[in-house]
Amino acid sequence: MVLLLYTIPLLWAAVIDYRKRIIPDWTWIALLLIGIASAFLLPAPNLDERIAGLLIPGLCLLLLASKYGGVGGGDIKLTAAMGFCFGLDTLAFILFFALLPACIYAAVTRQRSIPLAVFLFIGFVFSLLSRMLG
Repeated sequence: MVLLLYTIPLLWAAVIDYRKRIIPDWTWIALLLIGIASAFLLPAPNLDERIAGLLIPGLCLLLLASKYGGVGGGDIKLTAAMGFCFGLDTLAFILFFALLPACIYAAVTRQRSIPLAVFLFIGFVFSLLSRMLG
């Protein structure tokens, strides 16, 4: 199950982001390399969906970061790598289950800066569970 290979770098990114508010480069690079390898081994998602998953969210977050701030470069790179690995459709599912608790966390703790990798990992776990159960 290739999806389980993604767990290690995503979990590590979440732990380090929670502790230090930084996402190590090796985590998104590892995700991207696993995604590239899986693009040759797995039929889905197709390459077009992977490229859309890489570019669309990555560019949107980059524009948000440059205009408003608050989104770190590690968050952008991690989200873009996840988009390539899972494709745009699955990334949308992951983001829904990541951003909802992230917004609640930010409101409850009254923080403007949150460890986004933690919530991306939560969204990934929901995605993984939905695939395993459904």
